[in-house]
Amino acid sequence: MKKDSVWFTYKARIQAHKRLEWLDFHSQLLLVWYAILSTALGVLTIRHSTILGPDTDVMATILSVALLGISLAVANRDFRGRAMLMRTNYLALQKLHRGLPEGSPTSPPPPPTPEQISRYDELLAESENHREIDDRIARVFATGATTRPLTGFEYFSAALWLTMRFLITTLLYALPVLAGLYAYWNRP
Repeated sequence: MKKDSVWFTYKARIQAHKRLEWLDFHSQLLLVWYAILSTALGVLTIRHSTILGPDTDVMATILSVALLGISLAVANRDFRGRAMLMRTNYLALQKLHRGLPEGSPTSPPPPPTPEQISRYDELLAESENHREIDDRIARVFATGATTRPLTGFEYFSAALWLTMRFLITTLLYALPVLAGLYAYWNRP
């Protein structure tokens, strides 16, 4: 274990925390958004039973069942709890990193103590591991020189992952509205 290893681990865990917070926030907001749309559709069908065409009742039923299934899946993923554990873990890693000895410009740092090595191993075991993409994104946004520079592929995959996450999230917000408008405009 080197000081550098601890630094990269805690930076990747910070990014994993951000990813889990993103998932928690948007999954909860999407559930509320879909519930609002499902309720609005239910109220509208009281007066206009075929507002989206002859299959409005089927579409409303599918939306309700999908909303139930998604809410159960989101609850089982526990993004909030996992994000909090990841935060606790990266803060402990940061504290360990600060306690590791620095080297001088003319000599390498002294090796970590057995207690520091043991603590690092304990911290790795206390939390789920971050994903490889967390490490890549953390290195993309790392300030200053790094001992593990990104390859072109790693940079591309991090940029693609961030772009796709944004596009998919946006699509999930827009999809029920687009589907409803499509059904409304194409009703017989």
